[in-house]
Amino acid sequence: MTVQRKCIFLFLLTLSACSQSADNVQEAASILMNQSQWRIDEISVNDAITFKEGKLTQQFGGIDFERYMETVELKKDGTFSGVFKGESKPFILKWKENKANITVGAADAHAKSGEWTIEPHDVSSSSFTMKTQSTAYDYPRVTRIALKFKAAK
Repeated sequence: MTVQRKCIFLFLLTLSACSQSADNVQEAASILMNQSQWRIDEISVNDAITFKEGKLTQQFGGIDFERYMETVELKKDGTFSGVFKGESKPFILKWKENKANITVGAADAHAKSGEWTIEPHDVSSSSFTMKTQSTAYDYPRVTRIALKFKAAK
């Protein structure tokens, strides 16, 4: 292997290590809890970006989100705390580890509606994505929503 190829290989290896996804649910949970706060970076509705870098983008005929959590944090006790844009009081949900993913939902254990999922491959030390599907926004059609958060600095 030439020196140039070795340098390229080492660069790519270093780059991949910086943004590596979690391998399992336990690692994903650890990454999520170790970051004190996560800040919203992107909102996608049915794979169309409707919010990016602090700005809402209008989608013709699409669903707009004017109320969203700007910051969230996951605590070791299972609390998922988020602060909506323009508000100061946190909104409390619960998160839990499952066999294949992490779910975020109502603090009432019996309520199953409105549950969000976080897949391990969607979690890294720099960002994570949580997803849900619902007919509540455009009944009877199913709407897919993804919220991408970046580690707050």
